[in-house]
Amino acid sequence: MSQGVSAAVWCYPMAVFSYLVLPRRGATIYGIVLLAAVAAVMAVRQGAAVSASFAASLAVLIGFLAWLVGRHERVRKLLADQTITDPLTGAFNRRHFDACLATAIERRKRSGEPTTLLLIDIDHFKAVNDALGHTAGDQVLQGVVRLLRSRMRSIDLLFRTGGEEFALLLAGARYPDALAVAEDVRLLVGDAALLDNGRISVSVGVAEHRGPSPAAWLADADQALYRAKRAGRNRVAGRPLASVS
Repeated sequence: MSQGVSAAVWCYPMAVFSYLVLPRRGATIYGIVLLAAVAAVMAVRQGAAVSASFAASLAVLIGFLAWLVGRHERVRKLLADQTITDPLTGAFNRRHFDACLATAIERRKRSGEPTTLLLIDIDHFKAVNDALGHTAGDQVLQGVVRLLRSRMRSIDLLFRTGGEEFALLLAGARYPDALAVAEDVRLLVGDAALLDNGRISVSVGVAEHRGPSPAAWLADADQALYRAKRAGRNRVAGRPLASVS
């Protein structure tokens, strides 16, 4: 009997090892199969009482390991998200924006999939902070992000690239479609009651990518945004094609 129990004890380190080398779901399935198989063998050779005791202890171990690994995965994901997310608005940050621009260019080179960039700037945002305080300014930023997300698709990406500046990457979108989205965004923000005693407006620059680098693409969108602001703000301006090398 002692030899059978000693052999079964090896199931414990095997269960632990499985969580080190397999995905959590696979390790849990492996542990359940291991538990069922060894418990069945022990029931025949050692009796139901020994088998039940073994099965209970191994089940507790597998459950604890699944919880521990799951918690570790959640913490790791949270930390990873914090490195690419703006803490105030929940939009992606500038670091992730730069990486995603490069990824979009590579994707276009491989598959030809178009992507259009919207640069969105809140008009006269400094005046909001000066007149109403930074708390009101923060609420405006958060409100603008909520509105932008309501107009986005699940495949689009939203970034906060500066104090009151945002970028929206529209995957698979050509310039005319992106221009329509930009106009919808402008109207959506303008119609929203983000301030108790006034309205907020945005200027938007639009540029479809066909250029050699993220910097060239961003420069085209930035120039379009500058034209929108120079024309009086609360405007949409764009460039259908980015600079071609």
